[in-house]
Amino acid sequence: PAQADKAIILASAAMNVSRGMSRLALALSLGSFCTWAVDGKALKTELVLAHYTEDLRWVSRYTGKENIDVTVYSKADDIPEVAGALVLPLAIFGRESHTYLHHIVHNYDNLADWSVFSQATTPGWGYLIGGSNNGHLNDKVSFDDYVRPFPEGRDSFFVINSASQFPRAAQLNRHGIIVQGLPEEGPEMCPKQGADGWTDWWFLPDHPHLNGGDMLEFY
Repeated sequence: PAQADKAIILASAAMNVSRGMSRLALALSLGSFCTWAVDGKALKTELVLAHYTEDLRWVSRYTGKENIDVTVYSKADDIPEVAGALVLPLAIFGRESHTYLHHIVHNYDNLADWSVFSQATTPGWGYLIGGSNNGHLNDKVSFDDYVRPFPEGRDSFFVINSASQFPRAAQLNRHGIIVQGLPEEGPEMCPKQGADGWTDWWFLPDHPHLNGGDMLEFY
């Protein structure tokens, strides 16, 4: 990890890139932070947010920090202003993964030491279809868990919260993203109890992601 030049974390489908490796991950949430260093070198973290209509007031928690840069890619009709952040317009094409890939491709030789990719919704616990509390964070996990670079010497931070079958559009979820307070839940990549830490596969024909007809096309 100390030799890794770049690491990228993706926030609701995230990519981690360090020298000689690429990975996929999920990201999101909130907490506290400090100035980080590896082998005496101060590390730079960049938050890369995919924005459409989300309220960006929460971003002020991370702007104005010496070791954190914030870049917002907005596909909104009216591009917002965010004090202390770089806000760039993007054409309405693809979803958040298109935004993340755009950033990687156009900044590949100048990526931050640690990059966090996230949708621009306010980070918070849980996922409920049609609900307002959809911060996509697992229980006992905060956004700062993703923002802190190289946690415990690791070159990535992944907490997998859901899985989907394409093109069938069946899904399952980790218990910690739909129920709070379970003693076995935490910041581990996968549930400690293995397959017992996941819901059964479920399918909703009126799921918002099926409004266009095909979930694979939607993504």
